[in-house]
Amino acid sequence: MFAFIRKHAAYLFNILGILFLVFLAGLSLGVLSWQPAPLLRDVINSARELRSNIVNTLSDTPLEHLQTRSHPGNGVVVSDPARMQPGITFLAGLFGNKLGFRLYAADGTLLHEWPIDFFEVAPDDMRHKFHALMHGTHLYENGDIVANLVDRGTVRFDVCGRVLWRNREKTHHSIHIDDSSVIWAPSRGPMYNEPGIARVAFPFDSIKTFDPGTGRKLSEINLVKTLVDSGLTGLVQHYNRKPDDLIHLNDVEILGHDLAPAFPMFNEGDILLSSRALQQIWVLDGADFTIKWRFGGPMHGQHDPDFNPDGSISVLDNGASGKPSAENGFAGKLGGSRIRSISPGTGAFRTLYKSDARNRFYTNQRGKHQLLANGNILIAETDAGRAFEVTPNGDVVWSFVNGWDDTHVGWIMDAARFPDSYRAIADRNCDASGSN
Repeated sequence: MFAFIRKHAAYLFNILGILFLVFLAGLSLGVLSWQPAPLLRDVINSARELRSNIVNTLSDTPLEHLQTRSHPGNGVVVSDPARMQPGITFLAGLFGNKLGFRLYAADGTLLHEWPIDFFEVAPDDMRHKFHALMHGTHLYENGDIVANLVDRGTVRFDVCGRVLWRNREKTHHSIHIDDSSVIWAPSRGPMYNEPGIARVAFPFDSIKTFDPGTGRKLSEINLVKTLVDSGLTGLVQHYNRKPDDLIHLNDVEILGHDLAPAFPMFNEGDILLSSRALQQIWVLDGADFTIKWRFGGPMHGQHDPDFNPDGSISVLDNGASGKPSAENGFAGKLGGSRIRSISPGTGAFRTLYKSDARNRFYTNQRGKHQLLANGNILIAETDAGRAFEVTPNGDVVWSFVNGWDDTHVGWIMDAARFPDSYRAIADRNCDASGSN
């Protein structure tokens, strides 16, 4: 008991301090009839965070990366090579008690597992042993991976798990590589004072770019300035919303040279963004960063919008409506998630795929999608711990369930199909030191 107290003394004292502050805040509200203030909100949020940290510190289980099962089986449970997009599948997520990356063949054969555990990348910044979230990845053909360690920076490592560089730029959610190989990612931004947006100082996400060879920051786009310059600060006024997460930027993508002709209303270099908090997609002018197009309405907590060769923008519409449960059929309150297609020229939209009785599909938060060359869609159903490929008529032709135990699955943060040339990654030999 005394050893436990010594080991976790800092957490215990923090909890006592937070409880005392909550008591004082409640007393003040009751006796002095004060209105709730940002300080009280911060105290309550801190108390919740400390509770989570303590629970995870005492656990041998990565609780924050697990979900109750909604799909049976383990590993590849469906494989129909004749109707699948050829290639191999890259998965990022929780495998056992490690946060990492794997390559799989169509039949479920594990081709390569990177010898790295994201729970161990930044031990100096850990609140508990499972305090890490990997959100946003890019796989290079030589086996290098760039990934976001959420709110603690971007990391690049090689096929043998050796860290090539790591920055501390508070990036999160997505990674995009533009035509010149520059890395783009959403990032936590500074505190702002802008009366047209909020009565109090507030944090706001930004966009950052990085040198692929060193991880050095090259530029940062101020999205508060974007709103002011576009005359659209009313989009994010906080008076009826939380001022600590006004935009929740979860994707950035650059319109490249090859796709630009399919989007005559935009220009090469324009920037596609997704705001989960606003439930909107924006396109910024790549020169002055003002908003030149925006779309919202049908999506609920969307992720991962993409420019496509047919001139459409596809997006994973989470249909976010609460946690999945047996009571709601593990589909939330809106019947599940969807893949939407939007025509930016007209604003028309349609549903490419949605949850149905044949295949329940719902990820309340997170998730990715990839439109494949054969017309199929590969989906990372993150919260359900599954990646699956579906045909245009709704047939599941490949499915991987990331079982953790009989009742839980580990999150699948990303899924992507790559050509067979990427199999060469599995042929690289790494010795015990991580050399190749």
